[in-house]
Amino acid sequence: MPADAAHTPIESTAAAYWVMLRRIALAAAAIDLVFLLLYGLLGATALALLNLASIAMYAAAWWLLHLRKNVLGVLLMWFEVLAHAAAGSLLLGWEADFHYFLLLFVPAIVVGVPHRLAIPLMAVLLAFYAGLYLTCRAWAPLSPLPPVHFEIARWFNIVLVFGLFYGVAAFYRQRVRAAESAMRRLARIDALTGLSNRAHFQERAAAELSRARREGRPLTVMLADVDHFKVVNDTHGHDAGDLVLAAVARSMASTLREHDLLARWGGEEFIALLPATPGAEACAVAERVRQAVASTTVVVDGRTLNVTLSIGLAEVLAGDLHGATRRADEALYASKRAGRNRLTHADDPGAPPAPGAPAARGDRAHDDGGAQGHLRHSGLPPP
Repeated sequence: MPADAAHTPIESTAAAYWVMLRRIALAAAAIDLVFLLLYGLLGATALALLNLASIAMYAAAWWLLHLRKNVLGVLLMWFEVLAHAAAGSLLLGWEADFHYFLLLFVPAIVVGVPHRLAIPLMAVLLAFYAGLYLTCRAWAPLSPLPPVHFEIARWFNIVLVFGLFYGVAAFYRQRVRAAESAMRRLARIDALTGLSNRAHFQERAAAELSRARREGRPLTVMLADVDHFKVVNDTHGHDAGDLVLAAVARSMASTLREHDLLARWGGEEFIALLPATPGAEACAVAERVRQAVASTTVVVDGRTLNVTLSIGLAEVLAGDLHGATRRADEALYASKRAGRNRLTHADDPGAPPAPGAPAARGDRAHDDGGAQGHLRHSGLPPP
C-alpha cells in the first residue's frame, strides 16, 4: 500500500504568475507579428512600425524575465501596452478599441502589486484611460483607414482582447483548483509520514465498515507503536525521531496490501484497517509488517538505528470500530509487556492483558524497562 506523497512541491501562485508572464511575452510578440503583417496588407505603415517596435520590446521583456529581472521585465511590458494602446487609439481613433487592452492591467495590478499600491495604481490607470479618451476625442484619428480596413482592424482587436481575457481567467481558474486540491490533500495527509492522518483514516474506515457489514466480511484493526521511541528522541534529537517515523511509515506502507488502510494515529503510533482479514490471516499480515520494520535501518550522524514495532490486533465486532481499537490498544500494551518487537491478537484467549491494566500510552511514552538492552542490540549508546 503506497503512502501518499507528503512533501510534493506545490508551485506558488506568485511563481506561476512569473511563468505566465514569460509565456505572455512570447505570445504577445507572436500576436504583434500577425498585426505587423495585417497592417502591412492594409497599408497602415505607422501601425506596422508600431507593432515592429512592440515585438522588440516583448522580446526584451521575455529576456529580462528569463534573467529573473522581473521588475524591469514587467515595467517594459506595461510600457508597451500603454504606449501601444495610446498610439493605436490616436492613429485610428477611439472606436478602433485599442483602449480595451488597458483593462488587462486590472488583474495584473491586483495579483502582481502589493495591496497598499494596488488602489493608487488603479486610480492612475483610470486617469490614463480617461485622459486617452479625451485626447482621442480632440485629436484622433491621426492616420485614418478606409472603413472596411478600419472594421477589420477593430474586430481583430476585439477578438484578441476576448482571447487574452479568456487566457487570464483560465490561468486563475487553474490556480484556484490547484490550491483547493492542495488544501484537501493537506487536510487528510500527515505531513511527516505522507500517510493518512487520523481524521482521514476515520472517514475512510466508516466507508469500509459499511462495506464489511453489507458483504458480511471480517475486519481487523492493527495498532503499531515504535519501540523505545522516546529514547531515540532523547539520545539523537527530534530530527532523528522524524527520520525513524518516516522510515517506519514507508516500510509499513510498502508491506501492507493495496486495499489495507494505513494512517498515523498519533505520535509514534500507527493504525491499519485490514478488510476481509480474519484472525490468523491478520496475524500473518502483521507479522510481515513487523519483520519488514525490524529489517529497516535509519542512519543518523553516522550511526545506524534499528527500529522495531510492538503490534496489537483486534477484530471489529458488530461494527464497533471504537471498541476494536481499544482492544487492539490493550493487545499492543501486552506486546510491550511481553518484551516488545512482537504482536498480540486481542481475540486470542491467551494474549489479552488482565482488565484494568495500566494505560498503555504512559508505558509507551517512557518505554523504560529493557531499554538499555534494546539500545545495545540496536547499536545505540545508553541514554
